Amino acid sequence: MKVDDCKQLGESYEAYALGALEGEEREAIERHLARGCAACTAGVAQARWVVAQLAALAPDAEPPEELRARILAAAAASADARAGAGSATGAEPRGATSIASARGTRRPRPSAVPAWAWAIAAALLLATGYSAWQTRRLDRQLESAARELRQGQARQAAIESEREHYEMAMQILSAQDTKALRLTSKKAAMPPVQAYWSPKMGLLVMSAGMPQMPSSMTLQLWMVPKKGAPMSVGIFRPDAAGHVMLVAATGEPITEIAALAISEEPAGGSAQPTSPPVWVGPLT
Repeated sequence: MKVDDCKQLGESYEAYALGALEGEEREAIERHLARGCAACTAGVAQARWVVAQLAALAPDAEPPEELRARILAAAAASADARAGAGSATGAEPRGATSIASARGTRRPRPSAVPAWAWAIAAALLLATGYSAWQTRRLDRQLESAARELRQGQARQAAIESEREHYEMAMQILSAQDTKALRLTSKKAAMPPVQAYWSPKMGLLVMSAGMPQMPSSMTLQLWMVPKKGAPMSVGIFRPDAAGHVMLVAATGEPITEIAALAISEEPAGGSAQPTSPPVWVGPLT
């Protein structure tokens, strides 16, 4: 998690207020809060208030109706006993009116939800918030794992492609019908390029010590036929060490080709050469 990303930290306010964050995640949000972020400080304070209010959600419990009935019955029995004693003396027992009133007036049964139900609801609310936070956390972990998997697959594909290129290069070099030719440049600073052409296996072009090129340019290999326009074989660029290697199927009879040439072209290559060739190697 990026500690400066308030949006991501906002997903952890409730978990932090509940004390559910541990390790690096807890340290990250505490470091962020220590820097005085107004938005996150207010968000954590709000989350703590919500957590504190959950404990007060349950209302005062109403006494069970059966308990109230037993208490009133006991009071009525006591009043009747005093009334019997008072009738002998002709005195009305004190509190008789209030007891009779209490017996005659039945208090409506409360419709409030029991306290234990409110406690369960509060616990479920806490669990739901924590589960949502855990879900977001797992989603981020899955996204990170998927990204690493894609990167690993791309690296594996690049390694497999390079391995296939080297296998094809070895097949061309070891083929009995391979013809070797050298492409040279009129520019003294440019190293020579070596080419190996097997009519059956394909064409291999290699060189070392090549100068680096701007990202807007690329090298393009051409077959120059004895008659007609040059035909593109492929594009390539020097690696960080100045090495180049191109393996390609030609699709043209070697007897119909007068020379191989390499020109500098815009990135992505050109349908036809846009500049004079830098390297040329005639087929003799």
